[in-house]
Amino acid sequence: MQMRTPRIDSIQFLRGLAATMVAAFHLWAAADAAGYAPGVFELFKHGEAGVDIFFVISGFIIYYSVQGRRKLTALRFLRARFWRIVPPYWVILTLYVLAAIALGLVQQGQVVLPSSFRLVVSYLIWPYPDHVITIAWTLSIELLFYWLFALTYFRFGSRAFFAAMVAWVMATQVFLHAVPDKPVWLLLPLHSAVMEFLFGAIIAVVFLRGQTRFHLPVLLAGSALMLAYLTEHLALPLSREFLPGIPAAMIVYGVLGFRSRLPEGVILWGESSYVLYLGHILAYSVLGSLVRIATGFDVYSSPWAMAGMLAFAVAVSALATKYAEYPYQRWYRKRLRR
Repeated sequence: MQMRTPRIDSIQFLRGLAATMVAAFHLWAAADAAGYAPGVFELFKHGEAGVDIFFVISGFIIYYSVQGRRKLTALRFLRARFWRIVPPYWVILTLYVLAAIALGLVQQGQVVLPSSFRLVVSYLIWPYPDHVITIAWTLSIELLFYWLFALTYFRFGSRAFFAAMVAWVMATQVFLHAVPDKPVWLLLPLHSAVMEFLFGAIIAVVFLRGQTRFHLPVLLAGSALMLAYLTEHLALPLSREFLPGIPAAMIVYGVLGFRSRLPEGVILWGESSYVLYLGHILAYSVLGSLVRIATGFDVYSSPWAMAGMLAFAVAVSALATKYAEYPYQRWYRKRLRR
């Protein structure tokens, strides 16, 4: 049996927005590191908050999508998650490795490969902070969440799942605040952003009960708080699960109150968020290097050029999703139905 999430258009829109925020953040970071004025991309100095939105969405989607599916088992759930997440990640990761080799040959005249350890960590999506795709650390935490959900919810029910999540969150808080010398191998399994999965699951419970009448004021408040965070007007001594985690949770809850259908182009933007999230740094590296080799121009020196890079990454992700990921999804869903 396949596990297919019922489509909620407002969540698809939010997925696209979150991925674009992260992609814009990396443009700001590259321009800032090179000593250039990022222009309008200064707004995305904290665009990594898109990750927090993603974590809340994941907590919501995973809990919401299994409701009423009595034939769905832990094994079927994990198989569906594997086929949805891992093979596309492996393809994109391999493209990163091949691009690094090609760019090394073109620019330096020698092959530049990641270390064997880094390749193993990356291909296994191991929860260790040394991935070829730097943002894949978030994916490794996501997979831990899937395992916890599968091992609790399907065997013991929702109460066991929430109890396990609370225990995990408490462990992350103890690790964050009471462990001075933090072992590297525990940095990701006990990352404090785990709390955002719990936020999302709680939102799913509320949504399933139809309690969304306050969605608009919550959305407006959450959006205002998120904007204040992005513009550094919300400088509080809180870790990311609270700031921007709570605004992210408010936004996710808020958009769920909108039930209208959105244009298919917006839905494609949302559904291409996974490819955009994993592949935008690769797109920047390849296009930026080609432009530099051909013209000597550094794309990070111009906000207009960076905007073009972002548009390029979004467009390529949408095309890859429509013409590669959609056919792949149809194939693996048929496989899961066997």
